[in-house]
Amino acid sequence: MGRPGRRLPAVAAVLYGALAALVPLGIRDVLFVYEENRCGMTYMYEYPEYLKIKLPKKTARRYPAYELYLYGEGNYAEENKNLMLSGIPVLFLPGNAGSYKQARSLGSIALRKAEDLDFKYHFNFFSVNFNEELVALYGGTLQRQTKFVHECLKVILKLYKGQEFAPTSVAIVGHSMGGLVARALLTLKNFKPELINLIITQATPHVAPVMPLDRYLTDFYAAVNNHWILKAQDLRNLTTLSVAGGFRDYQVRSGLAFLPRLSQHDSALSVVSSAVPRTWASTDHLSIVWCKELILATIRAFFDLIDENTRQKRMSVLNHHFVRHPGKIFEENPEAFTELTGTFAWIKVKTSKWTYSVYNDTSSWIYGCMNSDSSGCLEATDLSWKAELLPTVKVVILKLQDYPSLSHIVILVPPSAGNKVYQAFKIHVESHCQSLIGKYTCSEVILKTSFLQILGQVIKLSVNVRAEQNMLNRDSDGSEERSQNSVRCTVKNQNVIDSTSEATQSLSNSATAEAANSLKIHVTMLNLFTWIVLLNLPSLVYWLKNLRYSVQLDPDPCRATAIILVCILEILMNSSASEVKSRLILEIFLKKMKYVIWIPSARMTTKMALFSLYSYSKLLKIAAKVPLPLSVAMLAFGRMHLYKVPHFVTFSFLLHALCCIV
Repeated sequence: MGRPGRRLPAVAAVLYGALAALVPLGIRDVLFVYEENRCGMTYMYEYPEYLKIKLPKKTARRYPAYELYLYGEGNYAEENKNLMLSGIPVLFLPGNAGSYKQARSLGSIALRKAEDLDFKYHFNFFSVNFNEELVALYGGTLQRQTKFVHECLKVILKLYKGQEFAPTSVAIVGHSMGGLVARALLTLKNFKPELINLIITQATPHVAPVMPLDRYLTDFYAAVNNHWILKAQDLRNLTTLSVAGGFRDYQVRSGLAFLPRLSQHDSALSVVSSAVPRTWASTDHLSIVWCKELILATIRAFFDLIDENTRQKRMSVLNHHFVRHPGKIFEENPEAFTELTGTFAWIKVKTSKWTYSVYNDTSSWIYGCMNSDSSGCLEATDLSWKAELLPTVKVVILKLQDYPSLSHIVILVPPSAGNKVYQAFKIHVESHCQSLIGKYTCSEVILKTSFLQILGQVIKLSVNVRAEQNMLNRDSDGSEERSQNSVRCTVKNQNVIDSTSEATQSLSNSATAEAANSLKIHVTMLNLFTWIVLLNLPSLVYWLKNLRYSVQLDPDPCRATAIILVCILEILMNSSASEVKSRLILEIFLKKMKYVIWIPSARMTTKMALFSLYSYSKLLKIAAKVPLPLSVAMLAFGRMHLYKVPHFVTFSFLLHALCCIV
């Protein structure tokens, strides 16, 4: 039978078994329970080019890692090199580790649409290069990105200065964290809300960060969301659309992508890509920027939004393309009545259900007859605007009490079906390599260095404990052998040898136990400190990535924690187990004398060491009970505030360090 302390409780066994059962379920969910990518790929008709826009010297010095580009293709890109722009400006903001080149899908489809309209209207797509910063891992740079976007808006509008119909605002499309940066523009003190009139976000976590790794990230979210709720009156001319990726987006779930409800104005719209008419496909976090069906819906909305200056009109356009599409081209004020021309055939339907399948694209197809005779319908109202486009059919649900004057339902049947055409294009991607320059230190490096020191101390103590155990075993075996071979010792000397051996063995056992206890303390420190190191690792990755621009980690999320932890860890690493247990040591000198023991072929002189009787400190008892409530607190409050977990661990470290002093 094993020791009672080593028995696994039944409750723990059930818990571990349940956790182990979740592992194959998770593997099954990842490997088999998934939705295939039903998005078509967007292709460029010509080679994409990105023209770098020159920024003011002051802005370039303040933001050396950021850039602004203008997208173009072929002849259109050549014409734009002189920056004589005549289109409508749209600014694309990439997200976490996103590239400014992700704007090419929107820019290319918009260019093809403008060609179909003989460039009656067209758009100039700008894109910001955030240097692929990991803003989802470190929130200290979000404010800097927001201020840079503000400067970019000024530069873009300045490019159109002097034109007859110069634009006064810019539409913004933001992917992932770029959408949050777009909303954060309204929180800047000197920002003019009339600079933007439309924000479209793609897979942006508006409600809360996916991983709240530092307080700068959560504070940024709180400031943005509070401003949008409390300052809704200032947003009356701004329309915002949020598009979530749906089931396939494992990084940003759809629930996080919904915009906060505005208190006074209904100018915010949130949809899921799988519910967008003509798209009906879930997208992952990256494919949402190139999903052909979704990009087509976005570009159609952009062209229908031209000259739509009021919020009510913009919302009707967005509802038309992203919520309830009737299967018709958008019209601002459709005619209520129309006159039907052509050949009519009256069909009497005597059944409660009647089905007739036919292909129909964007024309009107169902009417309510208000004036008729035996030859046909003379006057009708177009009911096609009441229809809803579904993946395979158009559906119209009518309440006849709302149309008391209708006498017939007229359905237009087209003569033939249509065809689909597919065309493929080649994408050429350029890569640019940059050298690593600059060398700086931050609190992240200090924490990682302390972690390595603790790891080295654990390895050293582990080696010492094993060496002392081996030495104790060899001394015990040698003592027994010497006792058997010494036949010429007197009874008095034998008693001295026995008491000396017992004292030596007690000293060895005490030293070994002391080393083992110190090893346990350092292993516990290593385990606790691992949490802090892992939670602060993302900001270290961000810092290392930006060394090439000689940018220090400012603000530093670990500065205060690092200073406190380094002091505590130095105390604990330089303390033994007895010091942690108590400072009250009772020294008992058994004898202050030397024992001379005669052994054949050798003389051994030993001096009795000091024995310590430990009186456990009251503070140690408190420190031993603190980790459990701290663990409960971390589980309860740490999910939305992961950056606060190191504070709980630091408090536990502090109590154990005080045991060495108090």
